Amino acid sequence: MTHVVEHANHLLHYDGILHWCFLIAVLGFITGFIWTMVRVLLPLKWLAHQAEAIMQGKLPMFDTPSRGIREIEQLRHSLHDMMLQVKAAHERELMYRTALTESQENERLRLAREIHDDTIQSLVLVAHHIERADQAFVTTHSQAPCHLQNARQQLVQTIDDLRKMIANLRPTLLEELGLAAAVESLCEQHSALQFCVNGEIYTLGLIQELALFRAAQEAISNAARHAQANQITATLTYAADSVILEVQDDGIGFQIPQHFQEFALRGHYGLLGIRERILHLGGKVDLNSDRATGTWITVMLPTAQNAFMSA
Repeated sequence: MTHVVEHANHLLHYDGILHWCFLIAVLGFITGFIWTMVRVLLPLKWLAHQAEAIMQGKLPMFDTPSRGIREIEQLRHSLHDMMLQVKAAHERELMYRTALTESQENERLRLAREIHDDTIQSLVLVAHHIERADQAFVTTHSQAPCHLQNARQQLVQTIDDLRKMIANLRPTLLEELGLAAAVESLCEQHSALQFCVNGEIYTLGLIQELALFRAAQEAISNAARHAQANQITATLTYAADSVILEVQDDGIGFQIPQHFQEFALRGHYGLLGIRERILHLGGKVDLNSDRATGTWITVMLPTAQNAFMSA
């Protein structure tokens, strides 16, 4: 009987040890799982989420400590340094684009002034001399008046063409009367074009208005030259936080490339340049085209206080 009791006590003692070992193992597993979640899996998930934001065009800075293991924290620190370099390079690129755009517009302004002040004035003076010579030959029966009249008409046509060239280089109406008047003047050059303004007109910065005017210039020119449209409609909408330009035609349409950069491969730099300028100012360009219904381009540019000038 004593032997049986001792054997039972031994079994109970052995089972107690197994029980405690099992509890310690479970506790260790739970502790290890929690540590792995907190120090490895969650920090990695956070880094993966930030990396996904990079694929969407955003620039997260990885400046919040991950609280992960040393290797993950080193990876986070490396990504933070990389984002700082990317942001600095992006800012330098934006500064370069701004300087390039300003230099192009300043060069256009210089050319417009030189053509207006020198070439056109000289042609006007020549036209006056021809007109006086024409009047002097009125009493004669020679062919000189006819030739002089033809020369004068050609000069007048050249002067008109140069004035249109000046307007394209640097629209004076844009600086004098604003965007709406400049776009309206641009639309008046095309008989099949209807133009309207929605909302109360207000003034944007010169860079913003110039970008929208260039967009209207490119869109209207493309519709007039290539669309074979019966009707072109241009709309300028002044909203509370943005100005929206829409140009629509009922022409033949075209196949839009999958990526906008493919326009460069086709030699169509106008739309690509407009898109880069609008994006640089924080705006957006939407282009839709269909063989049956025509082409529709929408340019949205936020007002100065809402513009996003850097990434």
